[in-house]
Amino acid sequence: MIRVIGLGSPFGDDRVGWRVIELLEGRLPQKIDLVALDRPGAALINWMQEIDHLILVDAVSSGATPGTLIKIYPAQLDTSGGRLTSHDLALSATLRLAASLGCLPARTNIYGVEIGGHTEEGLSTVAEAAAAELASVIVDAVS
Repeated sequence: MIRVIGLGSPFGDDRVGWRVIELLEGRLPQKIDLVALDRPGAALINWMQEIDHLILVDAVSSGATPGTLIKIYPAQLDTSGGRLTSHDLALSATLRLAASLGCLPARTNIYGVEIGGHTEEGLSTVAEAAAAELASVIVDAVS
């Protein structure tokens, strides 16, 4: 089974992962599971079970130009520092934990959309355009 998970929150461009999921609805075979999650932390691991191919979509803030699409593999995620608690694990820590528990799907792809400082309600036009582009990339990747 393939599962596409859009990560985010209801604040500004941070909801870009959710928007990608909305744009994918009706464009993929029904056997592909689409999920939007609000900052799941370690609970994300529960969504990885019995999945062959996991695609994660999230907003990123790497310093690239807003709207830039970034494809990341789990091994490329930052493994440095950061505060780790049972309440708020960074994505890299969550994926490492999933791997150590044997829950990380063999095929895991992460797509990031670079966001700027837009925090107003709704997406910026740049994030909306990037979400549409990424939805098309995912459709092509799983078709």
